[in-house]
Amino acid sequence: MPLVRVTLLKGKSPEYLDAVSKGIYDALVKSYAMPEGDHFQIFEQKEPSELRFDRNFVTKVPRSDDFMIVNIKADARRVGEKDALYASIAENLSKSPGINPQDIFLSLDVNTYLEDWSFGNGLSAAKAY
Repeated sequence: MPLVRVTLLKGKSPEYLDAVSKGIYDALVKSYAMPEGDHFQIFEQKEPSELRFDRNFVTKVPRSDDFMIVNIKADARRVGEKDALYASIAENLSKSPGINPQDIFLSLDVNTYLEDWSFGNGLSAAKAY
């Protein structure tokens, strides 16, 4: 039940955003064994004054205007699963829509308890399952 938030600079086409969405979703299904259909993503396109980042911090190749922050809120995972997810997202997005891996900043927020989620109808996920 991951919730994904992607923040990037304004001006990307719907096709570009679709490719990013699919690449992240496919990586979650593969690396986190996420069930099909568990697809909840928020895309935020920001003006350059609203999304500030260092183009050279811990990277050998400067970041471009394709830079994005991908924040994934999900339940706790093992280190190997996290590493597999990072690699899979970078691989998928480098293939389509062609994002260089240094432009993908990933952050995981752990949300362990079902009672911290509601999928609708005013019910805690702990009570809905």
